Amino acid sequence: MKYDVVILAGGENSSDLRKIAPYDNEALIIIGNYPMIYYVYKSLRSSPLVENIIVSGPADSLRSILPREDNLYFVNGGENAIDSFSQAIELLDKIGTTEYLLVAPTDIPLITSEAIEDFMHQCEKYDADFYYPVTSKKVNEEKFPGVARTYVRLREGVFTGGNLFIMRKAMIPKGLEFAKQMVENRKNPLKMARILGISLAWKLIWGRLAIPVIEKRFYDMTGIRGKAIISNFAEVGVDVDKPSDLELAQKYLKEVSF
Repeated sequence: MKYDVVILAGGENSSDLRKIAPYDNEALIIIGNYPMIYYVYKSLRSSPLVENIIVSGPADSLRSILPREDNLYFVNGGENAIDSFSQAIELLDKIGTTEYLLVAPTDIPLITSEAIEDFMHQCEKYDADFYYPVTSKKVNEEKFPGVARTYVRLREGVFTGGNLFIMRKAMIPKGLEFAKQMVENRKNPLKMARILGISLAWKLIWGRLAIPVIEKRFYDMTGIRGKAIISNFAEVGVDVDKPSDLELAQKYLKEVSF
């Protein structure tokens, strides 16, 4: 199976990152020898499973960074991730060719083609509308010792959310409003659980919440069949949104050359 891809590159660099990397947009932050978005793009484009790539962000700036290709497109991003996604979907409706869409942010420079393809192949084992990866604390600590992530204890183990998702294109309109709520609270697992219901929030607090229960509640609320995918690639769960993350990325990517 092949996938069209949206890269969300509209993130304004307004966090503590700006103090050490004074760029207007996170996608433009230089890590090693390249802007951050270039690592994400190269990992995606290196996969034969990827068809069209739409980059949603400051189009003029990003065009000067990425190569010219027949199946690489740019749209100006919106005020937030959901608006940027919606802008990309308008273009995708005209040029898209695949049933499912992979969405990736620009702040995951450590991502690899191998990690992306593993996620894709795992998703293809299940019949669902929305797929979301999680990685265990054990996997993250083995690959990136000491990396600071937001973890949640579930019945199956201790996990952090990944930074990719795959969605059936036909379900996108139905999922946008729910996605907005989840994106706004993505760094607060308890608030995310409250959106799903108070009983789930209590189970989360006590570490008794199971992944299938979350999937069922997600379907009950949205009519979208969701599936959590446990990934053994820590790169899926590590983004760059604070100085310590940038230092980690600089350490691992300083000698990378394309």
